[in-house]
Amino acid sequence: MKILKKLSFALVALMLLFSFTAPGGDHVGKWKGKDKGDIGFLTLSSDGYATFEFNGQTMGGKSYNHQGTTASMKYTVNNGMSPAGIDFIIVEKASKKELGRLKGIIKMKSRNEMQMALTFGGGYGRPKDFSTDAIVFNRVR
Repeated sequence: MKILKKLSFALVALMLLFSFTAPGGDHVGKWKGKDKGDIGFLTLSSDGYATFEFNGQTMGGKSYNHQGTTASMKYTVNNGMSPAGIDFIIVEKASKKELGRLKGIIKMKSRNEMQMALTFGGGYGRPKDFSTDAIVFNRVR
């Protein structure tokens, strides 16, 4: 009976461990998206950093100015939910304190096409589907 208990604990631990993927996989790369006629870029690095480029401005990456504070932007992907969840996490560099989190969902339509929906405007929830404000990104590299 003890072996069964240990085995079930190990199985649950492995399931939890692999439901949150380490950065890496199909979503890693530079992506070009179009939102309401404007074009922007999103870079998801294999070491877990995210960078948004829009109208000549860059936000995110390993180090950037976030409202007067030196910060970085990381991301995590949760493939254990459907659709997969993605969180963009802004962290103050000096204190390692989380300053904000943008929650979203992603769906890989193909290796070179990714659909994403994010919660904007101070919302704390995560979108349930791609029916509102979804953006389709195409791989640049």
